[in-house]
Amino acid sequence: MDDAPVIYGLEDFQARALTAHTAETEKINFLVGTQSLRRVNQVQLIEFDDDTSLVSKQTFEHPAGEVWRIISAPQSPDLIATVYNNTQDYCGEFGGAVWRLPLEGTTQSLLEDNRTGGEQVEKLCSLSVNGDDGCESNVGVGVGSGVCSQVWSVVWSPEEDSRLVTLVNNTLYYWDLQVAGKCAKVVGEVSVESRGSVSIGVGRWYPHQLGTQVAATHGSSVRAWDVRTMKPAWCVEAAHTQLVRDLDFNPNMQYNLATCGDDCKTKFWDIRNTERPLKELCNHSHWVWSVRYNASYDQLVLTCSSDQRVILSNLPSIASQPFGTMVDHEDTKEHKDNGSSGEEGVIQTYDDHEDSVYGVEWSAADFWTFASLSYDGRMVINKVPRSVKYKQFL
Repeated sequence: MDDAPVIYGLEDFQARALTAHTAETEKINFLVGTQSLRRVNQVQLIEFDDDTSLVSKQTFEHPAGEVWRIISAPQSPDLIATVYNNTQDYCGEFGGAVWRLPLEGTTQSLLEDNRTGGEQVEKLCSLSVNGDDGCESNVGVGVGSGVCSQVWSVVWSPEEDSRLVTLVNNTLYYWDLQVAGKCAKVVGEVSVESRGSVSIGVGRWYPHQLGTQVAATHGSSVRAWDVRTMKPAWCVEAAHTQLVRDLDFNPNMQYNLATCGDDCKTKFWDIRNTERPLKELCNHSHWVWSVRYNASYDQLVLTCSSDQRVILSNLPSIASQPFGTMVDHEDTKEHKDNGSSGEEGVIQTYDDHEDSVYGVEWSAADFWTFASLSYDGRMVINKVPRSVKYKQFL
């Protein structure tokens, strides 16, 4: 019997920002950022106990405004970055900053130390190109101060706390984060030719080739740059017929990219030959907001959508080492005859949400656990079906 979903509500908050607590590999933790125009917004650190199925939280105030994106540092559990809408001054400007979570002294599980209020995230430095954080070296050569800029995304290097990229309007800025995040300076930038109102959107760091490339959505296309030279590396033109909402790289296979968008599709690409996708999924009935490969078993792919659903798919045809590759041909044929093999397609559809699902993330500590977040503040924690888990041991 499969585990029942665990549903956690963010009280009276709406939310769309979700990430795994990347640097915490012992506990199943997720980070959520809230959106409210009337209350002080929060960053919530959510811990899930796999043995008891209990959920606990630690809450930190985020006074800068609504959290639109939240990113966890790869090495330091107490460092995060957020993209926020400044609601304090009613200016509607999107900014970015690096923050420290006051986790000092919190050595025990959150389940034993359920602190819920009063503490704030500590702002370490701004990721604004206007240099508003008092850091003398904040602005690099060629960055004009006083220019109104909207930070749309922050992309943290998968291996180093010191490397960040921000996507601002039609410009990518490469940051060097210094002194435990207390100072940041721009060390490189590159701009994209404007296409009307289209801006660079969501970005992902390429996990292969020593982490030298960063890719980002740009309207219906995906573009990548080499951060060593700040020059274009490759491009998937017209990846979707409408806006691309998200992208993710296969962590175990070079050159494999997944994208999703407003055309209700999820597509998989080889970035060496982008004339046509390797595979195309049409499992959702509305905009697909997020796509995520499983970091260990990359044939497992999660997607979420405004159709209020989360879908777990099994894609052995484009995986690095599908389940059952060590099973001999006769055994494989028998499993197929019995209908129990790891067949290509949807494993399970999750209908636990009642609003648009904006985020889905695999746990950094347990490859079989994932969380999803809908706009009404409902976070749902699920596990891969046991029948799928058992197949990898065949």
